[in-house]
Amino acid sequence: MWLLLLALAIPVISLDASIFRRYKGQVVDVLTAMGGANVYSTPVQVNGTPGTLSAYVFSRHFASEVSAVLTRQLKLPPLPPSTSGFLTFRESNRVQRMLVLPSGDGTDSCIVLVFDQALRDAQRSADTPVAWPDGFASFPGTPLFTAVCANTRTVFATAETQGTPEDALQEAASVLRGKGWTETPASTPAFKTFAERNRLCAIFASTDPKTGQTTLSIVQRDGAN
Repeated sequence: MWLLLLALAIPVISLDASIFRRYKGQVVDVLTAMGGANVYSTPVQVNGTPGTLSAYVFSRHFASEVSAVLTRQLKLPPLPPSTSGFLTFRESNRVQRMLVLPSGDGTDSCIVLVFDQALRDAQRSADTPVAWPDGFASFPGTPLFTAVCANTRTVFATAETQGTPEDALQEAASVLRGKGWTETPASTPAFKTFAERNRLCAIFASTDPKTGQTTLSIVQRDGAN
């Protein structure tokens, strides 16, 4: 799934990359010290308010290793093994939400998505209920977080849902098939990828370490070649 995400990002790697670099701070220092490569930075609307999304790729570290270093260096509560959830760090009136995602194929690689916002914008978005973005399927569960990039017509979202990650993945896949999407050969038991005309969608399901509920992570790109 995350190789697909990078493929979607390649045409705009340099787009507004300086936005995130202007504010480095501890998060960027830790990621780069571990060998993370910043391959993508772009403005996004995070839960309806301004922010920036940056993607860091690790080619020789498992997601669990990267999560452990981030939580230790930033003094955050650790994530239990075999789970995926947001790590939230506040510094200098800014908020960074980090999502560490595995490769999906069991290799020692992962990607870290960093959603950066001014604290005032993050607080403002917290007062508004999260809804599925326009043009996005209504997947099973309650949307928790969205990030919309108008420049690339790419949407990232997470939702809390019932059942096991495997069941949630199958339900989400059924929703897409019902809307005319076709599952691609890139799908694996850990994630599923779909195509519909010039649109691509990838879905990953995991257990949220705080609530014990299943979380769906979804990325969709419209206008993909």
